[in-house]
Amino acid sequence: MFSSALFLGGCGFEKTGIEIASQPIAKVYIDGKESGMTPYKNNSMEARKIDVRLDDGKGGIWEREIGLESNVTTVINWSFGDKINGGFGYILSMEKNGDKGSILVNSVPGGSSIRIDGEIKNNSPAIIEGIGEGDIKVSVSYPGYKSVNLIVKMVKGYRMVIDTKLQKEESITNIENVETTINQRTTKILIKETGTGWLRVRESADSNAKEISRVTPGESYDMVSEDVDWYQIKIGETFGWISTKFGEKISE
Repeated sequence: MFSSALFLGGCGFEKTGIEIASQPIAKVYIDGKESGMTPYKNNSMEARKIDVRLDDGKGGIWEREIGLESNVTTVINWSFGDKINGGFGYILSMEKNGDKGSILVNSVPGGSSIRIDGEIKNNSPAIIEGIGEGDIKVSVSYPGYKSVNLIVKMVKGYRMVIDTKLQKEESITNIENVETTINQRTTKILIKETGTGWLRVRESADSNAKEISRVTPGESYDMVSEDVDWYQIKIGETFGWISTKFGEKISE
């Protein structure tokens, strides 16, 4: 599980800046000028748009235009990955909008589940309103990818902005690997009584996700993976998600 406890340091205070971490260590270029190595921190910057480029010296390049907001420290955390899966990471920032608290989440892949303090709120891209001040837990997840888990500090009058690219799970990068994972497991999910005689199977671990199939109580299916309150099962050649409320593990 890819996780982080990075906060937006300096938000709502006196300085405008940027903090950059990378895996592996990389050279940092700001507006084309070499500025140091990661981890990099500069809290004496102007509120403006800048071009940030990271170079790991081994062919890995990451570049992005970043808008720096007054009194906000923008945080970048990037891993260069490999030639097959590419890089992954996130950018945290804030924009002043005068509201009581909201979060804007953009992700690759799109349609990722967004959880706030463990509760599913929406699928990306999305703006989630009505969030109070203080520390909250944000999780962005998608089947076949490692979740990004962050603890962020909400500040009155600012919107939190999270841009993230998720890391692919090595074990399920393709159907062959999924089949291998299933063959190595003996866990099955028994469909429990629902009161309707059937149970919806969703495209992702989200009650608002597209229905892709239905299963019948009393039937059992191979379990592929699990998420908070959800089981992923294999139905023929299809993979889908059901609520753990209506599924029971019957073998290990």
